[in-house]
Amino acid sequence: MTGLLARRIAALVLVTVTVAGVTVAAMAAGPTALGSRAQVDDPNDSRGPLDMSRVWFDDPVDAPPNWTIVTYGDWHPRQLEDKGFVFVYLDTTGTDRAEYYVLIRSGGTALAGSLWRDPKRGGDIKLLPIDVTRKSNESLTLDIPIGQLELGPFRTFYGWYAVTMFTGRVCRAACIDRVPDAGAFEQPIGAPMPTPTGTPTATP
Repeated sequence: MTGLLARRIAALVLVTVTVAGVTVAAMAAGPTALGSRAQVDDPNDSRGPLDMSRVWFDDPVDAPPNWTIVTYGDWHPRQLEDKGFVFVYLDTTGTDRAEYYVLIRSGGTALAGSLWRDPKRGGDIKLLPIDVTRKSNESLTLDIPIGQLELGPFRTFYGWYAVTMFTGRVCRAACIDRVPDAGAFEQPIGAPMPTPTGTPTATP
């Protein structure tokens, strides 16, 4: 059910972006250096408690990159239980789809995150848990171990974008917010990484 939810949200976002004349594969200007920091501002354009005002991105040289998502209003995890979800999608191959995503949901008293892989065929695969912390009543922070993800051949960057969804009294048809509104931000990952050509075998 979780993977299906992510697919539906991604489809809704893709439809919205396509109507605007831009596809998710388009890349917007983003962070430009390893060990960089960036702040992405977003207008007050969605109802519900998960309308994002900005996303802080930090890529320290000695730790996994982390995202801090800040909303316009404050909220408690119990407000999001079975109603609110936060996603960070990752395009690691340069295609028109995200191969990985992090799902953050509420268990009632606290938030929990998980990293998923979205293969071209079959259901989504849950890979590992993701720690989620809160620095304020209107934000959450998560780390993603980029080094553990499979990257495309000779990739020098990956793309990312964040999505929130909330259903409730003021959002009966689901309020969805996206940062950026179209495309994805590029983050360098260092030197090109070639794809192995095959599995070595022993020769008698």
